[in-house]
Amino acid sequence: MNVSGLLSRFHALTAYRRLLEDLEREGAVPPLGLLRAARPAILAALARDLGRPLLVVVGSVERARTLHETLRHWHPQPERVLRFPEPPVLFYERAPWPRETPANRVAVLARLAAGEEGLIVVTSVRALMQPTLSRRALRLSTHTIRVGQAIDLEQTVHRWTGLGYDPVSVVEGPGQFSHRGGILDIYPPTEPYPVRIELFGEEVDSIRAFDPATQRSQTRLDSVTVPPAREALPRYGPRVAEELAEWFGADHPPEVAEELARHRVALDAGIAFPGLEFYLPYFYHPLPCLLDHLPSEGLLAVDDPAELAETWAELEEQAVGLRETAERSGELPPDYPLPYLTWDEWQERVTDRPLLVLGHGEAEAPSDLSSHFEPGPRYGGR
Repeated sequence: MNVSGLLSRFHALTAYRRLLEDLEREGAVPPLGLLRAARPAILAALARDLGRPLLVVVGSVERARTLHETLRHWHPQPERVLRFPEPPVLFYERAPWPRETPANRVAVLARLAAGEEGLIVVTSVRALMQPTLSRRALRLSTHTIRVGQAIDLEQTVHRWTGLGYDPVSVVEGPGQFSHRGGILDIYPPTEPYPVRIELFGEEVDSIRAFDPATQRSQTRLDSVTVPPAREALPRYGPRVAEELAEWFGADHPPEVAEELARHRVALDAGIAFPGLEFYLPYFYHPLPCLLDHLPSEGLLAVDDPAELAETWAELEEQAVGLRETAERSGELPPDYPLPYLTWDEWQERVTDRPLLVLGHGEAEAPSDLSSHFEPGPRYGGR
């Protein structure tokens, strides 16, 4: 059930109107001290009234899931409430990510770059710590294909491979493409359906969305925008392979040597492969994070600063132990860069940004806005 109609009642509150004015002036706003149950409603109201993208950072993965779902009930346009997901892989682990994880992360970055009004992105500390591709790399790697445009078929296929799309015989999920004669199928992470591009010679004759289950064409389109399919762009692979050539050629246990040999060949060829994200710290310097993609007019909101710091410290402590174990077993290249954003780096990046604290900050004094909310009655099981 969508209850966004209730948001209009906030305009009757002087404290809410004052908060809007302070945020529009980008002035300093004291911590709101809101009840957790009230935070989704306030966030949805701010997204609607400010018309600016909001990035909401919470501590735990579970809290991110819960807040995302609740916000969808409060937001007038639920499709504009996004969750930036965390990879289900530990730092320093050479395990492959599920295909949908990088696709969903890139989709969020692309929609932030598009400047959609009222967009809310919810992320956990774990997802935020994981580096992503740079804003510049996203911009340079995104291209649009239009009906009537002339394209070089071989060059287009090569480009999609370098952007992390997997060549398949039948396109079924985001991040895949196929090529049959004068027909190109591709599933950009930002689109609800895959797209079929039909060529007449070198000219784009038609573009249609199609159902991946039945492969039947649906809506006719004038154009399609193709962003990268993942954050670690395979086109940078040859440079990484050259940088790590000595490590790839060193002595490794047979099963590890076989895996690394496959990685080296794929990096050299500039194609995606399971486990590519392990090498992401070599792709960009300095490591970009989600906050870099929030437009300058965007609003950064933090759920609970104390919980944020505590979760971050726990994850960094875990990462130190994982690195020591990986180094002892010889599973890391020498001088392997930190594969995550540290707490100190995060603090530096938020220094010059207006920050909205939804819970309590260092001071426990409630804000004027928080006094308008109180917890519901507890019936103790009666």
